[in-house]
Amino acid sequence: MWIQSSNVGSIGLEDHLDCPGTLMNSRRAFVLSLAAFSAAPTAVWAGTWGHQSFENDGALDWIGEFLEHPAVVTVQRALSQATTGKYLDSDVGEHAIAAAEVVAASLGRPAKGLSPKMKPFVSKHRKELQTLAPLARSAMKAVRGPRSELRERWSLHADDLATWEGAVDSLVSRLSASAI
Repeated sequence: MWIQSSNVGSIGLEDHLDCPGTLMNSRRAFVLSLAAFSAAPTAVWAGTWGHQSFENDGALDWIGEFLEHPAVVTVQRALSQATTGKYLDSDVGEHAIAAAEVVAASLGRPAKGLSPKMKPFVSKHRKELQTLAPLARSAMKAVRGPRSELRERWSLHADDLATWEGAVDSLVSRLSASAI
């Protein structure tokens, strides 16, 4: 079990479980972990979190659900939700990035982490998906914008922000008109 907080750092029970005779320490670590988790005054995140498009739970969840019922309208909806002009929640941003990657794949520029299960859908709907490139670029502008929770989260660490912005910029370049 890992708990990540910007205030307390990472606390891992696994660190205590390898030591013989430390059951009490393990219980104490667990209680302290829960206390730190619930008392942290700033945002607390758990789960998958990385710079690339498919290194987060939101994008992976979106792809999983998409593969159950693949449709071009689902890609369009994920992109449109990011372009409303309202504050952009992180899950909406993560879904938009995943959807934009589907569009980039239709342009012949897929991400390294794109599921191979997407290939048949992308091949079958290539032309329709390609028409979504301008919407995908707009969605990525919003994801990188000042009203984006994803950007806020990444901005907590300047080095991470630059790496994440580079990954989004790479996606935007793969969505460019010259790719069509």
